[in-house]
Amino acid sequence: MDDKDDINRLYDLEYGDGPELIARFAGVFGGAVLLFLYTGWSAALLWGGGFAVSHLAYFLFLKSRIRSDPNCITSRDSRVASTLFLLVLASFLWMPTVLICQPDQALAVVGAALVGCILFFLVRRSDTSRFMVAGQIAVVGVTLLAVITILVPRFDNALAQIGVVASFLALLGYFAHAVRLARRQRLTAEDSARRASQVQKLAAVGQLAGGVAHDFNNKLTAILGSFELLREIDDPDEREAILNTGHMAALEAARTVKHLLVYARKEPMVPVLLNCATLLDEVILRTRGIVTGMIEVDVRRTRDALFVLADRNQLLMGLTNLVVNAVDAMPDGGTLVLGAETITPEKPVALADGTFLATVPHVALIVEDTGSGIPARLLPQVVEPFFTTKPVGKGTGLGLSVVMGMAREFGGGLGITSSPKGTRVVIYLPHRTSENATFAEGDRPHR
Repeated sequence: MDDKDDINRLYDLEYGDGPELIARFAGVFGGAVLLFLYTGWSAALLWGGGFAVSHLAYFLFLKSRIRSDPNCITSRDSRVASTLFLLVLASFLWMPTVLICQPDQALAVVGAALVGCILFFLVRRSDTSRFMVAGQIAVVGVTLLAVITILVPRFDNALAQIGVVASFLALLGYFAHAVRLARRQRLTAEDSARRASQVQKLAAVGQLAGGVAHDFNNKLTAILGSFELLREIDDPDEREAILNTGHMAALEAARTVKHLLVYARKEPMVPVLLNCATLLDEVILRTRGIVTGMIEVDVRRTRDALFVLADRNQLLMGLTNLVVNAVDAMPDGGTLVLGAETITPEKPVALADGTFLATVPHVALIVEDTGSGIPARLLPQVVEPFFTTKPVGKGTGLGLSVVMGMAREFGGGLGITSSPKGTRVVIYLPHRTSENATFAEGDRPHR
């Protein structure tokens, strides 16, 4: 696991489960208030406040790292994050330690229960960092040592003292074994996932190679056939028609190569600041001969000018491909919606490739149709290279793959939703202004 993934995992572990997070904070703060009312200790409120401050520092650090350039994240950031979490852990555990040592039996039971809760929580986390695991064992060990130091002198019987020490040492030992075992199981699971991913990649390479071979074989057959016919045909008009056929096949082959280069992010791209309203107008002009009279075009623009940073030709090609797909989905007519709008997701938006859109302002370039939709079983496959439901010669199956690769190149992504009432495809790109025509922190494309 690289450092960026480790930071994301730490954030998800602590703040990914909303209901559990709310219950945890409500328990601590509610407990602090009840403890204050029961004992009158001002330290109870200090406990709740200190826990909140340490959590805030941990949250802000993780959030700042998540939004930063992945290339700038180092193992030092992971170590700092782990240290901040251990401070959060210590800020919680000191009060249960105090409660366990109280003569009031109710307080002692509450303290023991709180320690039990945190031990279960730590084992469930299954942290993989050796530093984090060792730190957790150390913090819990210091807590139990403090309890032993305070409680043991209260017992006059030597056997009782030995029993208390032995039981607390056993608790620490089993806890240390549990977190180490959880770490080992998670590492094994991650290694298995990586191996499975490699198998899937090899299968994808095989599928890609097979698709390229099949597509190119069709094009080469047309080109070679044209050359063979030229040797036998003397009529100038027929020769011209044969040359045109071969030329079109060669252009189709070149277009396939171009699509592959874009998908593999090898095609040189020139990012420029683009006005989305102008882009939509150009797409309408390009597809004027494709959109039939049975299809109503609904263009939706915002009053404010929207800008994105992208390669003009590639983005136009992508939008054109989406319009062609939408038209093909409505052979009997319907409504084609083209639009551009700004969104700022409150939570990550699921994308077609299984990743999530960052929670920063984006422009959504929308192409929507009222066709019969994509069957749910096929939806995960439509972005795979060379996957197509169109007849032979009507499509290579690279269109959506190319659009997705282009969107990822410029820090965005591709979203697809479909139902029997139609399909909505959205190209998400980071929102730009004329003063901010560079890659913002956190959305720089990766190679």
